[in-house]
Amino acid sequence: MTSLVAIENVAPPPKLLSALLAGYVVLLPYQFEVGNEVNFAPADVLMLLVLVLAAGQLKYRKPAWTIWHFAIATLFAAGSLVAALRFGVLDRYEFVNKDAGLLLPFLSYAAITTCITRWEDLRRILRVFTFTVVVENIMAVTAFLLSYFFGTSNPFVRYGGLRLSGMLLDPNAYGGLLVAAYVILEGASVGPEPLFKWPTLWVSRVSLLLGILFTFSRSAWVALGLALVLLFLVQTRAAIRLVLGGLIGAPSLLLLMGQRFVPVFEEMASRPKQVQGRFDLIQDAFQAFSLHPFFGGGIGSFRLGEGEIAHNSAMWFLADFGIVGLAVLLGFLGWFFAKGWFAYRFAPVRAKPLVLALLLAHTAMFGLAMGIEAFYQRHWWLVLGLIASSYSLTLNRFNDPSCERVEQR
Repeated sequence: MTSLVAIENVAPPPKLLSALLAGYVVLLPYQFEVGNEVNFAPADVLMLLVLVLAAGQLKYRKPAWTIWHFAIATLFAAGSLVAALRFGVLDRYEFVNKDAGLLLPFLSYAAITTCITRWEDLRRILRVFTFTVVVENIMAVTAFLLSYFFGTSNPFVRYGGLRLSGMLLDPNAYGGLLVAAYVILEGASVGPEPLFKWPTLWVSRVSLLLGILFTFSRSAWVALGLALVLLFLVQTRAAIRLVLGGLIGAPSLLLLMGQRFVPVFEEMASRPKQVQGRFDLIQDAFQAFSLHPFFGGGIGSFRLGEGEIAHNSAMWFLADFGIVGLAVLLGFLGWFFAKGWFAYRFAPVRAKPLVLALLLAHTAMFGLAMGIEAFYQRHWWLVLGLIASSYSLTLNRFNDPSCERVEQR
């Protein structure tokens, strides 16, 4: 039996590009507010450095790209044209954040699929991502507890110190990041070689679960629930163990947080006005879709009409890009589900937990996208790139018979 060390006849990725990608992953949990509704993500600087210093090292790996990638790019170009024709100008927000902003996720995807040439590369990136999120979250949870018990003001919390937002500034986005890291951690732990050994594994579990709870993000909770459903279907015993562990740990948490935690939980988890507001936005998105059913009202049309974003990726695509846009979005995301499942079925035995972890994270982010606009979330594109890479690595088993012989030794 072999480890996940290289068995494919593929040259190792360039060191500079690999270093920049690792730095990018390390910086994913961090974002800073630099102006009115303007946030700065230091991870993007690393992607720009890839463009400046290592663009020539990027490679087109055919199995990782599909017609759906080009359909997404074409869709945004067409949506921008529709908006410009309809309003006479393309709004600066859409041009910078939506059109130009799409270049960075695609660039990160290209860097990821270039650098992941071995299963060990994929495992290492997952370890870096999960460990980085855990370290940042331990600081964030500590800050939340200080705010909860002592009223200490700090940048890790929002809503008067009652919701954890970490360094992503938004509790829902931060909750999605934590859920992605948690399900990756648990999915990879199904096999004999988890990402971390005890006690790091258990510290990571407790930290991430506390963080997910303290965000009071219903969208993140739904995302976690969907991922657990998939885990139950694929690895029933593992899912049951996780649920039982949560039920056993709940009384201890209530004892730690004290009697006032239940009212805080009820208030933060319900937020009826916000729930009604989200349903109103969904209804308005359907109305916008009915006016322009095929190609939508153009990129940014819903935001300009409502004064705020749709807070739902599917509804945003439906309103701005029409039924064609929604079909492209579902086709794009569905491709990764299909290729991820293929990789899970045919990957080497020791690599299967890694692919399962990615499928769980993709499922979770899909669920999160039903509550917020998650399409541009950097860690989702990391997951997409790793799924495509796992598919490429799995294909190598069929294309190169020597790989199969090495695995059987």
